[in-house]
Amino acid sequence: MPTPESENFKSMKPKVAPTFNGVDFSDPKAFKAAEDAIIREQWVGAMMVRLVGEEMNKCYMREGVNHLENCGHLRERYLQLLAANKIKGTKFQQQNYMSKQDEAVDLEAKVHPINRIAQLQEDPKASSSATMLCTRCLRTALPSQNALRTATRYISTSRPFLSEAAPPLSTPISSPGDAAPSAAPKISSCPEGTVMKGLNYLKNGQDPVAMKDEEYPAWLWECLEVTQKTGAGEEDLDDEFSKSKKKRKQAMKRKREIDEKLLAEGNFEALEPKVPLQHQSVNLPGKEGGSTEENLAAKKARDELMRAMRVERKSKIKERNYLQSM
Repeated sequence: MPTPESENFKSMKPKVAPTFNGVDFSDPKAFKAAEDAIIREQWVGAMMVRLVGEEMNKCYMREGVNHLENCGHLRERYLQLLAANKIKGTKFQQQNYMSKQDEAVDLEAKVHPINRIAQLQEDPKASSSATMLCTRCLRTALPSQNALRTATRYISTSRPFLSEAAPPLSTPISSPGDAAPSAAPKISSCPEGTVMKGLNYLKNGQDPVAMKDEEYPAWLWECLEVTQKTGAGEEDLDDEFSKSKKKRKQAMKRKREIDEKLLAEGNFEALEPKVPLQHQSVNLPGKEGGSTEENLAAKKARDELMRAMRVERKSKIKERNYLQSM
């Protein structure tokens, strides 16, 4: 009984015959239409094989029935469909041929242009047969004109100037006593030709080989130089009370080195405990009707105080957030 799905499937049946015979391969639309028709025909055949196989299995499951008498036609039909709809080979050979002659003719007409060019190069007599070749495949297979141009050797009767012996100079450029110019110092630790193992990250690739220092770009030797910027007070304060044990150790070591240096210089005033700027009870500079220099100094002092208070607030916020997370 037909269903809406089956009616929709029948309405979508292509109008092109399911074969590549007579199809122009240079026309993409015609080639795609023939390919879709062949795929649809193969799908219909495969579904028929599946349906007949299911019916045959149902017949075999019945008891008290002569299977050879009732299911023999299904078995023959199943074997016929299986032989006719078996998909094998490439897309050109996935066609249900009715005879061997059609298959041979179709295979002869569907030789890929690359293989056809190889046949023409091996057997020049085969060029008499009419074969349609793709322009792109023909260009990729034949040697390019640039290669022919570079391989051309021009014949010249004149002797090259470089082959002649150079005349001696009347005045030597350098005296015999002058020392030879010193070679440039080697920057790389790997001499030329060293195989650097373990640096290859490509599959089935070879390890790189070291070249001369002059062959590398100049920026390569400075790409690993990192400029470490030391902050005036923010980073030091954060490091002394940091959550990282490593940073605290580094800050303590840095402070100890500074103290030892100040002791060696005899600067005892620098070793006295300093009161942070935001905790000092001193009057800020500045007054009404002051000069421009006094106003600038007052502005600078207020900016320093504001910066110190901001650093303290940030550290307290970090400490409070850390304690709340615990």
